[in-house]
Amino acid sequence: MQALQFNYAQGRLPGPVPLLLGVMLAVVLALLAATYHRFALENAALQQQWQARQSTLAARQTVKKQVVDPALAAEMAEAQLHIQTPWLPLLRDLEQAQQSQLYWLQLAPDAKRKHLRMTVLAHQRQQGWALVERLKKQPGLADVKLNASEASEVNGLRMTTLHLEATWKY
Repeated sequence: MQALQFNYAQGRLPGPVPLLLGVMLAVVLALLAATYHRFALENAALQQQWQARQSTLAARQTVKKQVVDPALAAEMAEAQLHIQTPWLPLLRDLEQAQQSQLYWLQLAPDAKRKHLRMTVLAHQRQQGWALVERLKKQPGLADVKLNASEASEVNGLRMTTLHLEATWKY
């Protein structure tokens, strides 16, 4: 039987630069491991302190009755009423009465009184009166009134400005 002969190159020891680089990496790795261990111990100690403080706070915590300023309470109630106003159905009713030749200049709602003031710009006065009739037919609006109408000039065009009021039923 024939003996196998391998053709391989003999290895050699690394030179001084790769050896120095390897030693430096090993030292940095050891320093990182020591730093990680120190941070882990500090973290555990801080968590124990936090848990101790939480337990003492829970033991000392009593229910305190908050003193609320009456003016602040009134403002909060007004804000809640304003938030609870059904804006989407109200705006939907106004959009259903809208025509292409009418321009809404102002919508001024008052949530306390459920009152809405509107200023509308129309090319003709009859369009404003037709708007009032369409608004009266809307199910969510009541007491629709035309307060005033005035002729005005906008960009050289004769227009009619209408001031309307209504209340909503929502």
